[in-house]
Amino acid sequence: MKLSGALNLRKAPGPTSHDVVEAIRRLVPPRTKVGHAGTLDPMAEGVLPICLGAATKLFPYLLDCRKTYRAVVRFGRVTDTLDVTGRVLAEREPGEITLEGAQRLLATFLGESVQVPPMYSALKVSGARLHELARAGVEVERKGRPIEVFAIWALEVEGPLLAFEVTCTRGTYIRSLCHDLGTLQGSGGCLEALARTALGPFRLEDARPLEAIQRLAGEGRLAEALLPPAEAIAHLPALTVRPEAEERLRHGAALRPRDWAGDPPGEGRVRLLAQGGALLAVGRVLPPAERARGWVAPDRVFGE
Repeated sequence: MKLSGALNLRKAPGPTSHDVVEAIRRLVPPRTKVGHAGTLDPMAEGVLPICLGAATKLFPYLLDCRKTYRAVVRFGRVTDTLDVTGRVLAEREPGEITLEGAQRLLATFLGESVQVPPMYSALKVSGARLHELARAGVEVERKGRPIEVFAIWALEVEGPLLAFEVTCTRGTYIRSLCHDLGTLQGSGGCLEALARTALGPFRLEDARPLEAIQRLAGEGRLAEALLPPAEAIAHLPALTVRPEAEERLRHGAALRPRDWAGDPPGEGRVRLLAQGGALLAVGRVLPPAERARGWVAPDRVFGE
């Protein structure tokens, strides 16, 4: 049986994201495509979408989702990995941390900025992962990347520890944010704990631990845990395509407003759905200068 869809998996602290993918690969038929959207560090837990089969085509749309994290920063400690698993480089007394003062510091990170990726990260430079270079004692120049923080809130203070929640764009390193927060506070800081609570439409409260997914697979019920492709990218607006336009869409033709039901979209990407709700394609709204050939062009077609 072919499987196609997305698992809302709750990763536990410890394994890498690759370890989790390998565990899922052992549960599905041979040659089934399996991959994850949005890497989590081994120490991190939380939402890790796993896509199977044709749903692996969804990765570009899941990776660009907004993400929400619950993090704990430890003030007064600086490490080489920017988290508590690393070698301590400096320690000092952070003084009193208040919730109100923490919120003022956090608010300075709101909006657009440029963040330099940490050396201990999975990014590649000249074919080598940064964390591999870092462990070999090699540091290379990294280009800053644009990020945006949409919301950030202080939740709880306990001694030198501050728990906070942040919603941000792809490519935002929470370890770097904690390091920068500690610098701003004056005593230094590093990441103590991290949980991803949301990635696009995937929510932690709905996520299943690996053990639960393994149990379902053992009972021959793995399909019950799969979100259909259309639901896995529910953060994108949807258009229902009229039946007479479906074949043209599958052959890559752009759609005009008469080809779907409802108001035309304004801009960006959209889900193009069949009458029954199945995902036909992900489309992109063309700029006015290109609309002589249609209004919405298929970006990726999912077939029948």
